[in-house]
Amino acid sequence: MYLTAMSHREELFRLTMRWMNDDFHPDDGERISRIFLYESAISAMVLDRIVQFLNRQYQGPLQMERIHKKSDLRRQLIAHRPKSNPRMDELAGEFNDDPTYFFPHMPIDAVMIFDRTSRLIAITRIKRLSRIAEKVSFRLVEALHREIQGKAEKLAEHRAGAAGLPLGRFVSTPAAMEKDFIAAEADMVGRFREKQVRIDPKDLTINDIIGFKIIDQPEVLESLPERLGRESGMRVKEIETHQGNYNAVNLLLDIDLPPEEVLAARLRKLDWESARRRGLDPEEVRKNTRAYVRQGARSVRIELILTTPEELMEAELGRAIHELRVLRLRQRQAYGGLLGQNAGYLVEYLLSLAASPKTRIPEIPVKLHGRYLPEEITAITCALHGNTMDGGLLGTFCLQQDCSGRFCSTNGDSD
Repeated sequence: MYLTAMSHREELFRLTMRWMNDDFHPDDGERISRIFLYESAISAMVLDRIVQFLNRQYQGPLQMERIHKKSDLRRQLIAHRPKSNPRMDELAGEFNDDPTYFFPHMPIDAVMIFDRTSRLIAITRIKRLSRIAEKVSFRLVEALHREIQGKAEKLAEHRAGAAGLPLGRFVSTPAAMEKDFIAAEADMVGRFREKQVRIDPKDLTINDIIGFKIIDQPEVLESLPERLGRESGMRVKEIETHQGNYNAVNLLLDIDLPPEEVLAARLRKLDWESARRRGLDPEEVRKNTRAYVRQGARSVRIELILTTPEELMEAELGRAIHELRVLRLRQRQAYGGLLGQNAGYLVEYLLSLAASPKTRIPEIPVKLHGRYLPEEITAITCALHGNTMDGGLLGTFCLQQDCSGRFCSTNGDSD
């Protein structure tokens, strides 16, 4: 995975590629934990840069409220809508009539930002590890599918040549095309076994790990890219306008990190006691800040979404609800074969390891050429936290195929 909001994105990408090729180093678990611990602190500083920008633009002081459930965000959005119109009243009424229809337990790690008149001007969020894993696995599956399709086409071209025809005039039966695809997939499995698969970083790039939504009227939003571009150490790298069910302007913004010695000094001053929850020694973390900063990139990239109050209501309560867009994306996956499934499992495990108290594992438990059920993946990720998957009555009464894999029970010897 290539996460542009992280200063050590190159190191994380190389590690991900090694794991895909089943190339394991004994200190990998510690490296993964260390990367995500340091980057969480660096991300907080990056978020503060945007908050400072907003404070100047909206003549603070700003008020902030942290939100952990989407239902709370939606209630706040309704309560702080700046003006009433029939459509916004309709959406608010639908939510108030039946909040359970709007994914009420969806977790989120976000901060709502209000100006001094209590008007909502921005929402910032950092993606949860489960969403990062899903987005990376989607990109990985797409990349693998392209590779397999390309190999399958070469096999078809070979069959066409044997028949004395160009590929464009050669008609393959569905059975023959399926056979080509299976053979191409098997070829890629072999390449993974031989540690020879390479994927371009751009195919695994995720730009929106850190994101801001800035909410205002169109005439204000139109001037924001130019204002951001005038900020020292900020560069607008891409502007994309979305129109249709989802209406907004997306910016990719590169932000320079503080000079090496300044960033390292800030990191050293932090309370690193939370490192113990990641299986790391706080003093070691503090001592190694300078080395970590020296080896990282000097800028990171975040996403800014510029939207109006009306369009934000549509995105959270109306025609463009984010959760429904996620569901449609899941349903559109073109490739659901062995490699794609295992790629998702591997990324899920790697990120679960980053969030766990365990830093040492004996091997990579998911091989891209292996075969696994979801319950197995749940069991090995539960084990990272000293838990075991429940094998009792919950499993007996589950009505969905993968339901039992969602429950972990505390092991007797866990903390």
